[in-house]
Amino acid sequence: MIPLLAAALCGMLAPLVAARPLPVDGPLSLESGDLVVLLGDTFMERDGKFGHLETALTAAFPGKNLRFRNLGWSGDTPRAESRAYFGPPAEGFDRLKQQLANLKPSVVISCYGAVDSWRGAAGQESFLKAYGVLLDMIQESSGAGVVLMSPPAAQTLPKPFPDLAAHNRDLAATSQAIAGLAKERGLRFADLFQAMGSAPRPTENGVTFTESAYVSLAPVFLQALGVTPASQVPEALRPLVVAKNLLYFYRWRPQNEIYLFGSRKGEQGNNASEVQLFEPLVSEKEAAIQAVLGAR
Repeated sequence: MIPLLAAALCGMLAPLVAARPLPVDGPLSLESGDLVVLLGDTFMERDGKFGHLETALTAAFPGKNLRFRNLGWSGDTPRAESRAYFGPPAEGFDRLKQQLANLKPSVVISCYGAVDSWRGAAGQESFLKAYGVLLDMIQESSGAGVVLMSPPAAQTLPKPFPDLAAHNRDLAATSQAIAGLAKERGLRFADLFQAMGSAPRPTENGVTFTESAYVSLAPVFLQALGVTPASQVPEALRPLVVAKNLLYFYRWRPQNEIYLFGSRKGEQGNNASEVQLFEPLVSEKEAAIQAVLGAR
């Protein structure tokens, strides 16, 4: 019994999975075959639809056979509150943990803080604590190297929209708090807020960026990451990225999830296996993406 007990204790005390090392300074290095997860709130989710940020990042590393999975979720926080569907935040957090464990990404680019920044200084401690828990979970479930990206700046629109100057100050403070967390954890920090400068980007409501904003933000996104843009991006690349993202969206966020995997799976749960059929379709698009890059 003693050897069994010792083995159990060793398992309980086992260290977290060794994290993929990423340079804290200088150019961001991505390796051949890396699977990169784009994680965060509305800013990341909407690029899944438009594809400008991912396309720019893909084109910057030709020949590396990179793969991307967009796990952005509108209005999300490090507590995974938006991912919980009808349950408590812990349910969304556990769902994200399982997704990361299944994907086993090598790199995670995480962009949070836009939602928590609305609480100002009063919400900063809670935000950083929750972010720390999320980072521990990412390391435990995947061992991925993590880049912490600041939230983007907001845009003040004419009335009746509110003046967001004060909110931008809170976003700046949140960005600095994330920079501190990155330094504390030995992680790379990408200051998107500062890289955007004072030039406003078009939004629908001050905080939700339009597609034209993503076009202009793509090089800024790379700058914040320390990535040199490609001299030329193939015209056929972005449509393939968008098509791949849509197929993967159907894979990980099926519209009838409550019937397939949730409380009503007794009615249609037998169809849940069909969701996996999107995997080869995603792989086909990824092969086409690499073919376009190889044709440069």
